[in-house]
Amino acid sequence: MSQDRWTEVDRYICDLFVPADPALDQALQATVDAGMPQINVAPNQGRLLQLLARSIGARKILEIGTLAGYSAIWLARALPNGGRLV
Repeated sequence: MSQDRWTEVDRYICDLFVPADPALDQALQATVDAGMPQINVAPNQGRLLQLLARSIGARKILEIGTLAGYSAIWLARALPNGGRLV
């Protein structure tokens, strides 16, 4: 499959499952503003992380190597009340 096709599929999945979100947009902008590398997870990958954490009933999550907190936001939103993200 060509890179263009992968990009189309990726965009389709994002459009379908990842609505606009001010907090996530702000985290991405903070990465740019701070001059950090653009190596955050893609929006659809963030949604998948959230889904996986929620599906296993995670109450504690350890994230190693955060930049501006983009994936941390996705993961934190998967936690129940009283859950903890480190």
